[in-house]
Amino acid sequence: MKKKFTWKKVVYIILGLIFAGALLSGIAYLIQSNSRKNEVFLTKKPEVQDMEDKVMATGKIVPLEEIEIKPNMSGIIDKVLVQEGDQVSMGQLIATLKIVPSVQNVNATTQEVNNANLQISNAKINLSNQQQQFAMQQRLFNQGVISRQEYLTAQQALQSAEIQLKNANLQLQTAQKNLQIARTGVTPELQGMATTQIRSKANGTVLEVPVKVGSQVIEANQFNAGTTIASVANLNSLIFEGEIDEAQAGKLKEGMNMNISIGALQNKKFPGRLTMIAPKGKDENGTIKFPVEGDVFNPDNEFIRAGFSANGEIILSSQKNALLLDESLVQYEKQNGKDVPFVEVKQTDGSFKKVYLKLGASDGIKVQVLSGIDKNAEVKVWNPSDRDKEALKEKNK
Repeated sequence: MKKKFTWKKVVYIILGLIFAGALLSGIAYLIQSNSRKNEVFLTKKPEVQDMEDKVMATGKIVPLEEIEIKPNMSGIIDKVLVQEGDQVSMGQLIATLKIVPSVQNVNATTQEVNNANLQISNAKINLSNQQQQFAMQQRLFNQGVISRQEYLTAQQALQSAEIQLKNANLQLQTAQKNLQIARTGVTPELQGMATTQIRSKANGTVLEVPVKVGSQVIEANQFNAGTTIASVANLNSLIFEGEIDEAQAGKLKEGMNMNISIGALQNKKFPGRLTMIAPKGKDENGTIKFPVEGDVFNPDNEFIRAGFSANGEIILSSQKNALLLDESLVQYEKQNGKDVPFVEVKQTDGSFKKVYLKLGASDGIKVQVLSGIDKNAEVKVWNPSDRDKEALKEKNK
C-alpha cells in the first residue's frame, strides 16, 4: 500500500533543511572566528628621535653677483686671453677688439675735415680783412676823424674774427679725431677708455666666454644691450635660488635656517639661511610656485660650481627626543565631522585595542605622538607592504 505524500511532511522536510543550513553556518562562523583569533599581525613600536619640521624647495646654486663684460664699441674679436674657470682680477686684460672701419663713417668724417679746413680758410680771410679795417679805423680815431664808438665797433669786429678762426681750428681738431676713430677705433688721448682692450670689471672666476676670435660684437648703448664677451663672478659668494608650493609659502619667514643639499657633490649638505620669499607666485602647469632665495655658507671652502642643482630644506621647527610613529600606521575615523586619529595597540592576551591619539608635527614619513601611547606600545600594521609581509613571514618561521 503506497504512503500518501501530505503537506505536513513537506513542511517538516523544509524545516529540517533550514535547521541543517543554520547548523552548518554556525559551525563555519566558529571556525572562522577561531582562525581570526589565531591570525598573526605585524607590529611596530614608536621611536624616540629628534624631529625637524621642514619644507623642501628645489632649485640651483648661483653666484650672488654675476658681471657681464660688454664693449662700448662694435668690432671683431682679435684675441681672447682667458678661459672659463680662470681667476681674474679687476682691470686684467680679457680680450682685444679689431675695429673694422665703416666706409660710410670714414666718408662722413673725411667730409667734416674738409669742411673744417674750408671754415679755417674763410676765417683767415675774414681775420685779415678785419685787421686791415681796424688799422684804418685806428688811424682815423687818432686823427679825431671818427668817434670813439666807431673805433670800438671795429675793435669788436676784429676780436670776433679772431674767435671764429680759433673755433674753426677746434672744429678741425675734432673732425680729425673723428676720422681717426672711424679708421682705427681710438685716439691716443682716449686709449685708456677704448674698448679695443676689454678688461675685467671685478675680481672672480670666469664663468663663460661666449665669443671666439673672429666673432663680431656689438657695442652696449642705450638702444642695445650689447654682446657679452665674458661673465665673471665671485664663487665664494653663492646663493640658493629655488621654488616652493603655495601651501608652504605661508609657513616661511626670512631668516629661517636651511640645509642645502647638492646632488653633484654626493648630496653633501651646506648650511644656509633664507633671505627672500617672493611676494608674488608664478603659475607653472596649473600649480602656483613662489621663488625663494637663501645664502649658502661654505665653511670648508669646497669648490662649488655655479649652476649646480640643489634642494633646500627650510627648517620650520625642531623637536628634541620626540616620540615618533610611522604615519602609515595611523588610521582615522569621523567624530562630529572631524577626522580623529587612532591606532590599534596589541594587548597582553594578543588582541588589539583601539587607542585614540593626539598628534603633533609631521615630516611626511613620521608623525609626532603627543599623547595616547608610549614608546613600548606595539602598534598594529594594518596596511602592510610587501616588505612588511616578508618580515612577518620571517617572524613566523
